[in-house]
This record gives sequence, structure tokens and C-alpha cells, in this order.
Amino acid sequence: MKRPISIFIFLFFTTFLLAQHSSSLFYGSRLKANTTSFLPILSGGELQNNFLGFTVSPLISYAHSFGESEFDYYSYGLSLAYKGDSKLSFSFDYEKLQGQQTTFINDYLEEFNVFPSRGEVKIVGDKYSFQDFNYRIAYNISKHFDVEFGQSKHFIGSGYRSLLLSDNSSNYPFLRFTTSFWKVKYTNLYTTFSDIWDFQNQKKKHATFHYLDLQLFDNLSLGIFESVIWQAKVGDYNRGYELAYLNPIIFYRPVEFSMGSNKGNALMGANFIFSLKQYILYGQILLDDLNISRQKERDENYSGGFFQNKFAYQIGAKANEPLNLKNVFVLAEYNQVQPYTYAHKIPMQNYTHLNQALAHPLGANFKEWIGILSYDYQKWNIELKWNHAIYGEDSSGTHFGKNIFLSDFEAENDGQQYSYGNFNGQGVKTTQDYITATISRKIREESNIYLYGQIISRQIISDLQDVNHLYFQIGIKTNLHNSYFDF
Repeated sequence: MKRPISIFIFLFFTTFLLAQHSSSLFYGSRLKANTTSFLPILSGGELQNNFLGFTVSPLISYAHSFGESEFDYYSYGLSLAYKGDSKLSFSFDYEKLQGQQTTFINDYLEEFNVFPSRGEVKIVGDKYSFQDFNYRIAYNISKHFDVEFGQSKHFIGSGYRSLLLSDNSSNYPFLRFTTSFWKVKYTNLYTTFSDIWDFQNQKKKHATFHYLDLQLFDNLSLGIFESVIWQAKVGDYNRGYELAYLNPIIFYRPVEFSMGSNKGNALMGANFIFSLKQYILYGQILLDDLNISRQKERDENYSGGFFQNKFAYQIGAKANEPLNLKNVFVLAEYNQVQPYTYAHKIPMQNYTHLNQALAHPLGANFKEWIGILSYDYQKWNIELKWNHAIYGEDSSGTHFGKNIFLSDFEAENDGQQYSYGNFNGQGVKTTQDYITATISRKIREESNIYLYGQIISRQIISDLQDVNHLYFQIGIKTNLHNSYFDF
């Protein structure tokens, strides 16, 4: 206990000396911004603020939790960024975190060997540790073209969740090209992911993303999304980065079909944002597989709920100062993902990275409601957040579609390769409520150091379990990255 306290005291005073012009990017900052479409998760948002030159900021966090169990965890690191009048800009940050966590997060660490939204962990006894390294280097080629590369992550959408590509996973290496002209913004993103389902045998898989954002009107934008993910090695054959997938033109299905048996896992989707003054309506739809060839008139064994008809959608609304209530922010969001969505016949090609979903942390086969209410007063902030989800859990030896790490060709119901009668929430019906109440105070206006207190309630009810967790937490933080525990 003495060691984390001494580190906390040292870094606390160091922060007062060094932290100038830094900017912490909590998820609330992204939600409250009236921005659209493809958002990078930058290290603290340094490349987006108005400050020119170098910024150097220490990163610290320390928390003491009590309630069901008492524990401490802390982190320390450094953030460096540069933004100048030239065409070059970059950001870099390194953070090491260690300690203990809540009961359900400790169970998650032991099962998946990764910290939520961060990186692989080392577990020694009842404590864990991991290192998080992010960097981004951007260069403005011309008025219409930008290039960026690094190791970080991205987020598509305007909601709390993204069903297309979110910051739920760990960071990953990427190369990104952005083309902007008129009312069009087109993004090509090339990445490499890792599969560590077998912790001792890490495997690589690659992905390409295309996102076309159209500003149809001043208050309406429409984004068209597609991605394909494929394993780097099939047996003894090293596929590497398929040259066909380097094609910068949108729509991969024709490319996929031309590759025959070497096809990857392709997804398509759309994102829309409509704004009216301080009110924003947003939504997404994702299509994984739609097997329209299996129709009633073509298949004598046809019935509804074919397992390969996989899709997801989101609808939400948010507002800064609704009804002219000063310093108030509200959000209401609904997400639904059908069974087996994001999974693939070949588990290696599922929509994941380092044992974490690239979209929603619940995987698939669920419905979710989210509500957020936030109020700012001078340096104080009070936030209430509620996540309510209903999903179908697997029992022993079954696969009803929530676990996206399993092959969708192992679908349940009739136990055959072609499964019918699937529906959202099938399996063991489970209800989950995750509620947090947080009060925080900004210590210095320039440095974004926060003292906070938080109450966390997590309840899961089903025929298999009845879980109630209640934690109280106090701490200080300047950490830049989101870690999602509401799953």
C-alpha cells in the first residue's frame, strides 16, 4: 500500500509543475462534441486543440475502491504531442497500470488475459499489470489529402457505442489516408489485429476499412462503411496482406467473390447524423450476412430466423443544454445486435482484436438501452449513467450467438450447419443493469487533473446466476483512454 501512495504523491506534485495545455479525452468529451462520422481516438486530443508547439504532460491515476472488497490500483506515464504551422504533427503516450480491480473485472482478466479496452496483462497472484503504448504521426500532403500512421484506435459514429468500429478494443497498428473535397470525406484505413484466444499462440489477421462521409445538407450527414478482415496465415500458406484488399475503392464484395475460397469476413454499414440546433439524432445499421438465396420458395426446409441473416442497428439522441438548461448534457441510445453477428465460419476471422470486440463489448444477441445525464458547474461535474441490457447467454456446450469468438457454423437450435428459428435474446435470458454515479472536480483549469468519487452498481439476473455488485471508489486521474466496464 505504501508504494502506490508514494508514487501517487510524487506524480501528483509533478503534474502541477509540468502539465500545461494538456487535454484529457474522456468519452464525454467525444460525446458532447458536435462532430460527425469517423473520429480518431487521439492521445488526449492534442492534435485537435488550438495550441501550437510541444506539449508534455505526465499521466497518473490512483483509485481506492471499497464495498464488497477493498483494493487499490494506479498508473503512471507520459504524454508528448506536437502541433505546429508545418504539415507534420504527432502524439505519443505511454502508461503503465497495475494493482487490483473489482471482482467481475478480475474474472474478466483471468478469462481473457487482457484489460478492457487496453492491452494484454500480466497476472501475479491477485495483482495485474500492463503497459499501454500509443502514437500517431500525421502529415498533410495537400489541401485534399492527409496521411496518418501509428498504433492507436478509431471510432465511427456519434453515440456512446459504435456498431461499426469503436474504441472498445486495444490499440493496433494502422495506416490511414483521408481524402476531402467539396462535401465529401473519404477514409481508407489499413490495420493489423491479433488473435490471442490461445494465449500462448498469438496469430495475426489484417483488415481494411472504407468510410465515405457525405454532408448531404448543413444539418444532415450520411456515412457508408465497409470492412473486410482475414487471417494472415492459412495452414502453411502465408497470405500476408492481400494485394486485392489494398484497392482504395469502396465496396469489397465483388473483390471477395473473385477470391473464391480465400474470402475474408466482410461487413457493410451506414451511419447518419441529423442536427437541429443543440439536438442531435444519430443512428447506425450494420449488415454482416444476409443470405437471401435461402428463401421459402427455394428451400423446402425453410423457416424464419436463418442463422446467416446477421445485422445490427443503433438509434440515439443527445443534446447540449436541452430546453436551455445551462451546462446540462443528456443522451439516450438503443442498440440491438442479432445472434452470430460479427462472428465468422472461421473463428480466426471474427471481428475482434486481442480477445475484445471491435464494435460492442457485449458481442451479439442482445438489446441495450443507455441513458446519460451530466451537469457541469464551474470546476465540478456530476454524471449519472445507466446501461440496461437483455441478452441470451450460452449454457454449457451451447452456442446461441452471443459469443462472437466461436464459429457461427456451430449455431444452436437444430444443431445442424444450417440453423433456423434464431431470434434476438435466444438462449438463457439474462438481464443486466450497470449504473454509475460520479462526481468530479477539476483541480487546475490548464492541466485537466480530476479528483473524483464514484458509486458503481452491477446486477445480473438469469436462471443461471443472480449477481449484485456494489462498489465505492475515490481517486485522481489524468488518464487519456477509455476503459469500458459496462458489459
